[in-house]
Amino acid sequence: MAYSDFKTLEQIDNDLGITVKDVNKLYTTIEPVTLSSLFVDTMKVAFDLAIKIDTEMARQSLIVDNVLLELKRHADISFFVGNSFNVDSNKGLTGNPDAIISNSNNQLYITAPVIVLVEAKKSDLGSGYAQCIAEMEAARIFNERKGNSNNIPVIHGTVTDGAIWRFISLQDGIAALDSHLYHFGDGSQIVGILKSFLFK
Repeated sequence: MAYSDFKTLEQIDNDLGITVKDVNKLYTTIEPVTLSSLFVDTMKVAFDLAIKIDTEMARQSLIVDNVLLELKRHADISFFVGNSFNVDSNKGLTGNPDAIISNSNNQLYITAPVIVLVEAKKSDLGSGYAQCIAEMEAARIFNERKGNSNNIPVIHGTVTDGAIWRFISLQDGIAALDSHLYHFGDGSQIVGILKSFLFK
């Protein structure tokens, strides 16, 4: 079993003991960041191209990866794309998340604290919620083993097709799934929300 085998929120409850609750507009008041001119110029081409190609890989490489690069311009983080993150095989918490953000500047290997997990989808964002929450639970366990769980009480996740972003927070066995649809726009609010997760 692996992260991708988690298909439903019921599985998350039954197999991992995590309760999922619906919340709304948790991050609408977060201030957008001032984007770099490099990001703005890149996204003028990359965003439309990703939508036209319309594959998960295109949305990941042309939109999500550029968002992560822009986030790194605003915060001293490391991020990992498609890296192995095998935490607990007995619970099925193994595999390769689309992207992992760590509040550490060590880019050589994944180190605690892992803060955000990103799951990119071509369509049907709902199909990615369970997988993302499973990856978030793995991050919680990973941080706990590294002695960072007290400093990082909340793990964040996002499921996106590049154009629309849905955010999830995991704390004390409860995954709060924000039902608000955060549209990419120029990307400044999305980067702002991700940045806010790093400094709580």
